[in-house]
Amino acid sequence: MIETNFRKNKINLEDYDYQKDIQNRVLMSHFSTEDLEVLEEIVYSSQKIPMSRLVNQLDKNLDKLRVILEKLSKTGLFKIEEDTVVVDKEMRKYFETQIQKFEEDFTPGIEFLQALLKKVPIHVLPNWYPIPRTSNNIFHSLIEKYLETPQTFQRYLTELNLGNPILNGIVTDLFEAPDYKMYSSDIRVKYKVSKETFEEHLLYLEFNLVCCLVYEKKDGEWVEAVTLFKEWKDYLSFLKKTQPKQIANKNEIKRTRPHDFSFAEDMSKLLALSMTKPLYLRLNKEEEWVFEKAPANIVAKQCKGFDLKTEEGQAHFHCYMSKVIKKLLFLKLGQIKGNQLTASDEAEEWLALPVEKRALNTYKVTLAHYPFTAFAKEICTERNIHEIEKSISRILDSSWVLFEDFLHGVIAPISENSKMSLKKTGRYWKYSLPNYSEDEIALIRLIIYDWLFQGGIVATGSYQGKECLRITSFGQSMFG
Repeated sequence: MIETNFRKNKINLEDYDYQKDIQNRVLMSHFSTEDLEVLEEIVYSSQKIPMSRLVNQLDKNLDKLRVILEKLSKTGLFKIEEDTVVVDKEMRKYFETQIQKFEEDFTPGIEFLQALLKKVPIHVLPNWYPIPRTSNNIFHSLIEKYLETPQTFQRYLTELNLGNPILNGIVTDLFEAPDYKMYSSDIRVKYKVSKETFEEHLLYLEFNLVCCLVYEKKDGEWVEAVTLFKEWKDYLSFLKKTQPKQIANKNEIKRTRPHDFSFAEDMSKLLALSMTKPLYLRLNKEEEWVFEKAPANIVAKQCKGFDLKTEEGQAHFHCYMSKVIKKLLFLKLGQIKGNQLTASDEAEEWLALPVEKRALNTYKVTLAHYPFTAFAKEICTERNIHEIEKSISRILDSSWVLFEDFLHGVIAPISENSKMSLKKTGRYWKYSLPNYSEDEIALIRLIIYDWLFQGGIVATGSYQGKECLRITSFGQSMFG
């Protein structure tokens, strides 16, 4: 894969006959339905077309047809020699691409971008884009460098320096616009630019892979609009669709523990208790350490929020405390001797830390030393774990959300199947959606729902019987 190190594009429109392009774009912006009908007939007919044939095929009188042809002749697509329309082969190729914009279901995508780049002399493109001059396929090199994954393209957009406040403003407005679409007339009014200047700006943005000019039928007339390329627009729509909705009725949420740092606090209370009282344990059916009845009552009084009067409450207590005990043993803060939990020599130093540092230490040491024996080695890389951590950024600005909704929107590229990449199927391109294996989902759950909770970075709970979570203030300060 080409190293993703974005240098500023050196797009210079003067490297090709862009003025002719601007002239035609201005002309097209004034095309009526009848103009377009005649244009299509010329583009898709033979190179030499008798006027009489156009009259018959278009069912128009000769005088009206001549008026339209006079207007269209400014495009350079054809010349009229006596009573014959003679089409220019190169301009025909140009308009074959441009006419697509007037199709009602047209959406500009990678294929259209490729056609757009073909207007520029091939030797110019390596000067515009920092791709290897030895590339066998310039277009594929552009895809690999800029568009291969959403993360790559997002990074490109972030680092893109257009060097013009109007261009930057148009891009900002477009990404904030409903459905990522704006009408060119609104843009021209807002930025007080002429039709020609606007077309030049949009052409420059197209070559920078940002957006594209399209046409939309409105009240029977064609109007210009600006939108994103389809593949990127579809990806952003996926993000919107999978953005977890905040739980409205927060009163129905039952937190796993009452405070953001409860897990570190509960670990601390067990260690402190173990230094003053014997805390006897036994192994349950799942081979997990749980408290005997007497110490369970002592611990429950210290770690408030548990109800041991019901079987459900007891099950919750023992399930949760088994994780606390397991974590103390893993961090070597505690040990079991003769079925009794005791504090290790390192416990006092750990207990002296502020609770935030105790929580963060718990998380970081777990990440650094967890054996991951239950997972395939190839998915448990440092990079993949970092990608999973970053996935919580999607709910940084949210309150409580359902964990299953959060999982639907995770886009951590931790394997080939879960990596979103630009792929061609038939004629069309699209970003493949992530497809996680059961092991990958289990790893995501372990890191997000268990370890980040233990580190005080997320709070967890249940809502109407479903798991939920939110980012804590501590988590906001770390990942915000």
